[in-house]
Parts: sequence; structure tokens; C-alpha cells
Amino acid sequence: MADGAKARGVYEDAVEYLCRNVEELRPLVPPAVWESAFPAVRDADPAGPRWRDAVRALHEAVESAGVPNGLGLPATMGVGDWPGAPTPRSVGWVCPTDRCGRVELREGDTSATPACALAGGLMRLVDG
Repeated sequence: MADGAKARGVYEDAVEYLCRNVEELRPLVPPAVWESAFPAVRDADPAGPRWRDAVRALHEAVESAGVPNGLGLPATMGVGDWPGAPTPRSVGWVCPTDRCGRVELREGDTSATPACALAGGLMRLVDG
């Protein structure tokens, strides 16, 4: 698979995630961003920059609203594009097998270990 096809696949996966979870994600995106980006994601040519830019805008809005990793796009790196440091958390849980990117963060109470829906086991504690 060529790099372009791989990158397009990542964006298509992000749009698939958006479509599967649109009811939960829509309220998290500011109206101006949604009204400009969503129609482009829905109607623009997936091979063009307008479509990719719109997917990236929705990804960043969802991530800014507190959804870890937004729609699942990788962070862009370059001059002026360095991502900010994450909000420090002292305790959280991650997938026990690293098969998914789910992270569950909790403040204070660490007595109840959550279960991983994908792997079926207890999540692994990460203590910062």
C-alpha cells in the first residue's frame, strides 16, 4: 500500500468513527466548525485537500472537547503544529493488551478497576 493510500485509509477510518458516533460527537463540536466542516466531509471528494482539512478540523474539535485522540488521526508535527502537552492526570487505566487506544481517567478513587470491552480483561493501571 502506498503512503497516500495508507494516509487516506486513516482519514476514512476517522470518518467511519465519526459516522458511527455522530449523535455523541455532534454536541461536542462548536456549531461554526460543524457547519463548515461536516458538509465538506459528507460531500467533498475524499482525494482532495478540502475533505482532508474538514476531517482534520472535526478531529481537532472533538479532541479539544476532551475525547482522547479525537477521531483517531495522528498528530501533525512540524513548525507551528507541535501538539500541546496533555492535561496531567495522576491515575488512569489502559487496555491490558494494547489492542485499542481506550484510556479511562479517574480522579481520586482507584479501588474499582474497569474492564476492557474489547479485550475482555481488567484494564491496566497507569499511575503517573
